[in-house]
Amino acid sequence: MRITHRQLEAFVQFMEVGTVTGAAGRLFVSQPAMSKMLAGLEIDLGLTLFHREKKRLLPTDEAQLLYKEVRRLLASLSDVERFARDLREYRTGELRIITATSIGHTLIAEATAEFAAEFPDVYIKIDTSTAVGSDVLRQNVDLGFSVTQFHHPSLHTEPLFHAASVCVLPVGHPLAEREVIGPRDLEGAEFVSFTRDSRMRHLTDAVFEQQRVSRKMRLEVFTSAEANSLVSRGLGVAIVEPLAVHHGVWPNLVIRPFEPKLEFTFSVMRPQDRGDAAIADRFMDVLNRRIKLLAEASANSSTTLSVRLPQSRPRRENAG
Repeated sequence: MRITHRQLEAFVQFMEVGTVTGAAGRLFVSQPAMSKMLAGLEIDLGLTLFHREKKRLLPTDEAQLLYKEVRRLLASLSDVERFARDLREYRTGELRIITATSIGHTLIAEATAEFAAEFPDVYIKIDTSTAVGSDVLRQNVDLGFSVTQFHHPSLHTEPLFHAASVCVLPVGHPLAEREVIGPRDLEGAEFVSFTRDSRMRHLTDAVFEQQRVSRKMRLEVFTSAEANSLVSRGLGVAIVEPLAVHHGVWPNLVIRPFEPKLEFTFSVMRPQDRGDAAIADRFMDVLNRRIKLLAEASANSSTTLSVRLPQSRPRRENAG
């Protein structure tokens, strides 16, 4: 028979009170029940814990040594129970995020500020990356946020929202007076493009090729952040995702809608083998509320920001 937590509690109470009756009162059990637990503990441990003299139990030297160890073990168990309670109530824990710069400096930063205020004892670590999908696979990360498509059997990838691209021009550019920019407006323009293996580069090039519009393309970047930085310094024009420019990160930029509409899809990636992480779920609740507000604001305003939610979000299933 294995010793039980209840037997150890009974033993500690007896050692501290000194009588079976007093220990029984502390545990709200009868005196016979307390005597039975103490006798059972002796049998299960194979030790003589008490000398019995005139209906009294007197602890042996072994009992005194055992008492110190049991007190230490029970204290550790209490620490475990307290830690589990803190996890349930989000008073402790860690949240590790890796994100693309564009969403990291905007929506993720805003959601983090709100989440951190609500759960001040949760440790949060955020890294930025140009290869979010690969980094989520390699690192011990709870959530990854990306603007590039990445699918892998070990990841659950879900679209968060779609955002229509915009054309950015330096202040004073001749096209800055136009309300909407189209491919033919950019004939012969100095154009900052994405890298040749990117999805948005393929989509953008296809639009210009269909209308047989040529551009001067000697500047190539990996992200919209780099494109915005170059354009703000007068080095051409670009078609980029709208989040960063909408938040006013770069000065000296003019922002115009681009037609035909090209969309960036922002996605969240989670490791399949991590299952449901409660803290990550709560962060996603905060983030999704902000995305919903952003989509509603874009639908009810005349700004250049155009955001739409996915038509239906697939239900995330636990691995295993």
